[in-house]
Amino acid sequence: MIFIIMVVVILAFVALWNFDLHKVLYVKSISQNAGDSAALAGARWQAITLNLIGDLNVMQAVALTQGDTNQAAEINDMQARLCYVGPMIGLEGAQQAAKNNGIFNNSRFTARLQQHATEVFTDYRATGADGRMAFKEPYKDCWTEYAAMIEAVALGGVAVGPDNARYYSDNTGGHMLLTLDFYDAVAGADWCWFYHHAYNLLQSYVDYHTWPPLPPVIPVPDPINCEYFGLGLQRQDLIGDAEAVAMMNQAREDRSLSTVSISNSVGSMTSAWYCYDWDIWGTWDSISASGGAGFPAVGLVKPQYDYAGADVATRVMAEASRLTPGSNPNRSFLTWDRDASPPSSPASKITWTAAAKPFGYLETGSTSVKPNAYGLVIPAFREVRLIPLDASSAPVGGAFDLDWRDHIETHLAGYLESGTTKGDCWYCQQLVVWDNPGFRQTGIEWLRWNSGSCQTSGGGGGRGGGARRGH
Repeated sequence: MIFIIMVVVILAFVALWNFDLHKVLYVKSISQNAGDSAALAGARWQAITLNLIGDLNVMQAVALTQGDTNQAAEINDMQARLCYVGPMIGLEGAQQAAKNNGIFNNSRFTARLQQHATEVFTDYRATGADGRMAFKEPYKDCWTEYAAMIEAVALGGVAVGPDNARYYSDNTGGHMLLTLDFYDAVAGADWCWFYHHAYNLLQSYVDYHTWPPLPPVIPVPDPINCEYFGLGLQRQDLIGDAEAVAMMNQAREDRSLSTVSISNSVGSMTSAWYCYDWDIWGTWDSISASGGAGFPAVGLVKPQYDYAGADVATRVMAEASRLTPGSNPNRSFLTWDRDASPPSSPASKITWTAAAKPFGYLETGSTSVKPNAYGLVIPAFREVRLIPLDASSAPVGGAFDLDWRDHIETHLAGYLESGTTKGDCWYCQQLVVWDNPGFRQTGIEWLRWNSGSCQTSGGGGGRGGGARRGH
């Protein structure tokens, strides 16, 4: 009897464990599908919006050819609105794609989006002593409408977070404590990372007094791009390029926008033309066969696709409840919601991040060139593709890694002032490890004998190789 009871108990545990394993794999699968489809949905709306803005650039050129400056001004206003409306529709489309794949609303994501809607309505519209708003409005009543759009998405429930949001008031870098890779390197004792990126800091650091002050937050002077899934555009007064006028004429014919041919004189006419911001739409350096800080590719990117720019990164967080008895295995994980009560039953927390990007090209005779070849936005985008997360613009300022945002927004100031950290914050725990002189000395000694094995790219067979994320 005792033997049979022991066998039955063991079989029961095996059955429960097998059930939990398959449930975790199932939740991982739907999380991946939801994150990928959400990224593709957002990128598709980026492509649609860029093509619409390009069409309107062409129609503005037609209006100026005919001497209709009033119509050109109305087109400018429509383009300004599209820079916000298009990406926000993409954000809503991403939510629907995630929900269609079985991911439910995330209460922390929803609360964060609702909080930002309030910030836009109050802080962005706040006027100073000179009567000017804190952030210049791209068009009349922009911040009121923008806040309403954000609130509408929040009220519908947020299932997937926009993981490359560019907030106007973000402090997005310029300090080691604002670098995610620093904390990852401390957590994994990745001495090769310190060798390539912070070797002097590893050798000279004494205590928290060594850190320089955090850089000041520099507000965006002319915010024309949406903070969520932004397009990375800028306005300029002149085209100044006869080839760009020729391309607009070709787009006008190909897309049957007008029968009026655009005059070459339009290139020297002053107006608000929507163009690519070269700080964002430069060479796609974050994906390279030569390695470096980005995602190491196995081959070269084709010239007509070798550009950065608009992309979408998404974050999905899901939970798979467990039947196997035991404490919550994820209590100390980064994805644990420390503001919520621990779940009544053990659960596995799952996070999936994904990125996608719109692609296209302009045809000039028998050759194809990048869509940003002429600076001016011209309709050119034809498809969207998933891209490696490390080749995207994520995570800008931490985006929707909410534990990271809490750390940089509320914890770092106290740490730099007194050296104290929050006990339940994963990032704060890494600072405690870093402040231990024995930890840093271990790294220095290891590098003294092994720094030659630190690779900058390549296969992940050693401590110095491989990319940080594999998708």
